[in-house]
Amino acid sequence: MKLTLDLDGKQLEVEFASANGRAWLTFGDRRYEAEVSEPESRLFVVTIEARVFRCAIDRAPGGATEVTVNGSRIAFAVRDRKHLRGNVVGAANAGARATLTASMPGKVVRVYCAVGDEVAVGQGVLVIEAMKMQNEIQTPRAGRVVDIRVRDGQTVNAGEILAIVE
Repeated sequence: MKLTLDLDGKQLEVEFASANGRAWLTFGDRRYEAEVSEPESRLFVVTIEARVFRCAIDRAPGGATEVTVNGSRIAFAVRDRKHLRGNVVGAANAGARATLTASMPGKVVRVYCAVGDEVAVGQGVLVIEAMKMQNEIQTPRAGRVVDIRVRDGQTVNAGEILAIVE
C-alpha cells in the first residue's frame, strides 16, 4: 500500500507491505526489509539490516502522535492516500462530512474518540490491527465526531464505515 509519512514536518512517500512479522518499506528506489515484533502494547522492536530500533508510540498533547526511537522523540503521522481520498463526502463545501472507512480487514484495537468529541485535521480516531501491524485511522477534516460504529476488539471488513466526522 502507498503511504505518506509526515516525520517531524517532512513528507515522505513510501510503499509498505507486511506479512508474518516482516515488513517491507520502499523509499524512492531503496527497499528495506524489517523484522517487527510487539513485546508489549505500543512498543515495537524493529530490526533493519542488523540495526535494532526500539519504538514506543505515544499520543502527544493536542492529539498528535509521537514515536520514541532509541530515546529520541519524533512527531509523525501516517496517511494512506487511497483511504483518505475516498473518505470525504461533499468536501467542496464547508459543511463536509468525513466518513472514515476501513481500508483493509482487521481488528479494532483502540478507539481514541467518543461521539461529541472535537477533532483536528489528521487526528487519530481509532486504530485497526491487520497482519500484526497497527494502522491509525485519522480524520481528514476538523470537526465533531457524530458517529462511532465500532468498539475495541471488533473485527471489521474492508470498506466498512468506522466513524463519521462533521
